[in-house]
Amino acid sequence: MAVIVQNTEIAGGIYRMWLAHAPQGNAGQFIMLRIPGALDPFLGRPISLFDSAGDELTLLYQVKGRGTAAFAGLPAGAPAEVQGPYGNGFPLVPGDAVVIGGGIGAAPLHLLVKQLRAAEPNRRVEVHLGFRGEAYAIEAFRAYADSVRVDIGGVVTDGVDFAQTAAYYACGPSPMLRAAAKAAGETGARLYVSLEKHMACGVGACLGCTCQTANGRKRVCRDGPVFDFREVADER
Repeated sequence: MAVIVQNTEIAGGIYRMWLAHAPQGNAGQFIMLRIPGALDPFLGRPISLFDSAGDELTLLYQVKGRGTAAFAGLPAGAPAEVQGPYGNGFPLVPGDAVVIGGGIGAAPLHLLVKQLRAAEPNRRVEVHLGFRGEAYAIEAFRAYADSVRVDIGGVVTDGVDFAQTAAYYACGPSPMLRAAAKAAGETGARLYVSLEKHMACGVGACLGCTCQTANGRKRVCRDGPVFDFREVADER
């Protein structure tokens, strides 16, 4: 059973939860988080990994409904039921990287930037983050990236050069992913996207998070959540 070390609001409705005695994970994976003994909500909620170090996990989540509202009220020292990590994460492609996040979609990208830097210290890692309002977690990205550009209220992909010889990674709202995919399609860029779907089980059993791909329907929780953008062209 994991234990909450810290659970703090860092921006309006955005919380950072630090867990001890938790499993390790990789960038792009997620856990199913649940309050032990809770009946409402009974099911866990999928939360991506902001950071992973030893037996500690850091999560970044947005309060959107009953489940995440309940998480926001948990104090330090409270137990937390963690299942996972699940899913296929981001591939660490050799060479330079461009990372694009929109809103809470930035959450899984911090661990990606950290792991990209660790795997190849001399590569260039460029980060573009877009927010509708208050920005958050920027300094955490600056610790590992060569550059971090922040866009408030605009279209974050407008400031991205998709003609570079680099691997591109994106997570965020559907309009942002569509814009990134359109630009990548025009330039031939390698782009990997992380999809967001409602999930009940996290292991592919309930079939509640399927998406259409070039190879038929796949489960976002089991086959994703990270896909090559060309594979999920009809789903973004």
